[in-house]
Amino acid sequence: MNKDEKAKQVAWLRDQFQGVKAVFLVDFQGLTVGEMTSLRSQLRARGGSLKVLKNTLVRLAYKDTDVECLGSDLVGPRAAVWTHSDDDVPALAKILVDFAKTHPNLGLIKGELQNQLFESTDLESLAKLPPREELLSRLLGTMIAPISSFVGTLAAVPRSFLTVLKAIEEKKAESAPVAV
Repeated sequence: MNKDEKAKQVAWLRDQFQGVKAVFLVDFQGLTVGEMTSLRSQLRARGGSLKVLKNTLVRLAYKDTDVECLGSDLVGPRAAVWTHSDDDVPALAKILVDFAKTHPNLGLIKGELQNQLFESTDLESLAKLPPREELLSRLLGTMIAPISSFVGTLAAVPRSFLTVLKAIEEKKAESAPVAV
């Protein structure tokens, strides 16, 4: 690669890492081309990107970006997985963790999420998060619970009143003489 190609690569990487929501570093040594292609397609389907890194170029591209804190972990064969969407972060983490379980040659190194470094164990916790829709529905259920309880209490008063009136009506019907 000549200097112009390296400069273009650094500029492209810097553009990719500007405004990134999460970056995961993985060690791919020992994976076959077919396995890497499979991983790439799974990540791409969920809004992620995977790029095998040339460490010296990436260190230059990391400067003045949100992921500069990962520069010290660029030792040996590394690939980066990143996304620009908050919604895709748990899905990408789940894909990486599941893929690492079935392919032990994939090593989960570190990650960066909203300017916070996390280890591979934290990545597993992130992968266990439920989907965004489920979290929102849980939040909505929690917010609605006091209101529905209040409405139930308010509805109980007229319902009780109607039950009492019905009981009085039945009692009067029983005690009234039946006309033949």
